[in-house]
Amino acid sequence: MVMKFRTEKRQSIVFCILDITDNCKSGYAKEICINLTDFLIHRIDLHDYDIFISKDEDALLTEATKDYTYAVMISAGTSLGLSDRLFDAVKDQCKEDFFIAGHILDRSGNPYFKNSCFELHQQFYIINLDQYRELGCPIVGKEESVEYQQLAPLRSKECLYDDPEIPAWITRGTELTTYSMKLHGWNILNVALDNNKKLLTLNQHIRSNKKYLYYEYDHVFLRQLASIKYYQFFAMNLFAGWNSDRLKEHIPFDGPVEQYATVGIGFNWVKNLELIGFTDDTKVIFTDINYNCLMFMKKLVEEWDGKDYEEFYWKHRPMLPNNPPYIPENYKDLIKEQWHKFLTTIHDWDALWTRIKNLKYDYVLIDYTAAFNFDWLEPSKKTLLNLSNLYNHSPFVTTSSLKYRISCENSLFQKLKNKDPDAKIMLTARAADGFWKLKEDIQYFSKAGDFRYTNLKDLKITNWHIKDWEHHSNRPLGVVE
Repeated sequence: MVMKFRTEKRQSIVFCILDITDNCKSGYAKEICINLTDFLIHRIDLHDYDIFISKDEDALLTEATKDYTYAVMISAGTSLGLSDRLFDAVKDQCKEDFFIAGHILDRSGNPYFKNSCFELHQQFYIINLDQYRELGCPIVGKEESVEYQQLAPLRSKECLYDDPEIPAWITRGTELTTYSMKLHGWNILNVALDNNKKLLTLNQHIRSNKKYLYYEYDHVFLRQLASIKYYQFFAMNLFAGWNSDRLKEHIPFDGPVEQYATVGIGFNWVKNLELIGFTDDTKVIFTDINYNCLMFMKKLVEEWDGKDYEEFYWKHRPMLPNNPPYIPENYKDLIKEQWHKFLTTIHDWDALWTRIKNLKYDYVLIDYTAAFNFDWLEPSKKTLLNLSNLYNHSPFVTTSSLKYRISCENSLFQKLKNKDPDAKIMLTARAADGFWKLKEDIQYFSKAGDFRYTNLKDLKITNWHIKDWEHHSNRPLGVVE
């Protein structure tokens, strides 16, 4: 059975999520798998791709042939890391000529897999659906411990990524060979070879921007999880040189603002102040879970002369967390590029920064997913609280369930409503994004008193959430009556 989760037919590529949650070795592995898949759905939807979900690959491919040109088979629990670069990488791969692009592995020399041949790993592969239809929609072929015969494929001596199991190419062989084990993808690979169809390994761009945690093998899963959990440690200590949010051209706020609270980073906050209007008495409150970030913003407003932002950042950048950092060598140049791009949106930067520096400032170290209060906000002032994508921030989704993130978001709405119902909230993402039944009802900007709580009944339910969600009470999560 295929769940057509999103079917707007927005692009020629469809993402097929293979539900492997039943194969998770432990309850903990399943929990992490579900958390990452919920976030994956949000990101796929954000990039305007349709989404099918099933435990059956063949059913997914059959359904995809009806309306699409390429099917991306991606296993549940795949992590996107700290970026969305995977989606551009997929587009680049689909520009090439191939029938299948995937992790195509030569297992013939691996004693663990006995006497077996090639494998198309289930974690991620792309199918050219035009060629798939041309070949009569062959089944993928499941792993089986059964003896069978086939022409042994020929492979290159050259291997890719320093891995002897990844040949640069494979082609149809001439020698009939008996094998004692069928590995995943055995049939579709054989059909491809028999028809001289091109098989490609995934490009490096795709390989670098996704990670599968091998939930079916506990010892491997736990090892892989350590690198995923590092993202949270990294995000709580390092801060970026610029904002990831798109700069707004208009904010529907009746200014001037008296109290502007924002997650602290970059320089978009300055443009936001210009857009909504401010006075010499405006108070700016930076709030963040990252202490280093707050201290940098304090130095910025107290010490920076408004020139050469990239130099100031580089001088005051935080100590890198232990382990190879996720910062490219040209990071300083990228900051400079973003900074000069930002300057083109400001008419008189020097005059604006002179005014901004002289405002009142406060700094609040806070975790909006833990116990917190709004004692630091003064009620009955014209207030704007900018929370960006707080409850859908990639470094923190691994160990936070979608239900919990929804609960935290609802709780924040209620707390601010009780503090000051007229305070405005601005978000770039909601916790439940990707799951809404009716997207037109989603609020990203409103008075605290007018924000509608997220209720599970307003969301689409995946198979892995049925038991957890369907009998839930009608009271929104996180709301205290």
